[in-house]
Amino acid sequence: MELNHYIQKIDEKIETLCEELKKIAPENLKELIENFNEFTLRPGKRVRPLLLLLSYNGYKGKNMDDAITFAAAIEIMHSFLLVHDDIIDNADLRRGKPTLHKIYEKSYNSSKLGTDLAIVVGDIVAFYIFGILSELKVSESTLKKIVKNFSKCYVNTGFGQLLDILYAGRIDDKIVNEDIPEKISELKTAYYTFVYPMLFGYYLSENNIEKEEEKILIVGKNAGIAFQYRDDIIGIFGGDAKTLNDLHEGKFTSVIKLTYELLDENDKKIFLNLISKNPKNESDIEKLYELIRKTNSVSVLQDKINTLIEASLKYTEQLTMNEESKSSLRQLISKIKSIPL
Repeated sequence: MELNHYIQKIDEKIETLCEELKKIAPENLKELIENFNEFTLRPGKRVRPLLLLLSYNGYKGKNMDDAITFAAAIEIMHSFLLVHDDIIDNADLRRGKPTLHKIYEKSYNSSKLGTDLAIVVGDIVAFYIFGILSELKVSESTLKKIVKNFSKCYVNTGFGQLLDILYAGRIDDKIVNEDIPEKISELKTAYYTFVYPMLFGYYLSENNIEKEEEKILIVGKNAGIAFQYRDDIIGIFGGDAKTLNDLHEGKFTSVIKLTYELLDENDKKIFLNLISKNPKNESDIEKLYELIRKTNSVSVLQDKINTLIEASLKYTEQLTMNEESKSSLRQLISKIKSIPL
């Protein structure tokens, strides 16, 4: 697959879809949709739509226009979730520019109005996308399967977000022993970023290969959890890829859980008290870093990431995709190891 070519096609379709939504909006609301369009078209990796297209090509789908439309639709849905995520995180920037609620806040000189508008614009866009799915040129049974799983995808993502919110800064000696970071990684990243985009491409191709969905699930789940674990490391140690904030927020990530498991009993108490403290001062943050480094938990987690990636690559070989798409998928999964810290 020529990825840059497909990114251009996806972005062109995003612009077309947003323009169509803008046309049906009341005159004094059109600028709000235009702002969302600009927000969505900011440069990004487009991992989810590319996986959908890779899967569709791999299973020899014939209607590339439909695949591009579906790919653009899930990228627009991604933006809808980012809009709400930025509000939850009270973020000022997204991809180097103001978040949507901050754009609206500046336009109307009101923080509350900016937030309220961004929430509802996100909602409108999500409802609009369900209508776009109805236009896919597939059989009735395939369309039902797509809509049902489209709904499942975003319900699961929402559950993952709820867990992420619920346990940020609220980790005690009982909670810390639960597999919440892995469940968040499954729901918010593995299913949302890897499994469902690949399934959507497969469903859209209208193939019906025995046990293929099970294989896609294994490939995507392992790759997705590895991707999130890598992101958990970046969330603590920063670097170019992410603003350092997970320790300040007290997020219950794989790094936190693994560090706790590797500490002695006395340090466990100190660690739990500090990670759940709000707000934290610089001394608290430094102590948390000291305890994380003491356990070598990041190195242990990197070994887990490598194991997950190898498992994903192993099952990739069992997929009934054409070799070109399988090769592109292997390359994409392998890149998880090299995300910069």
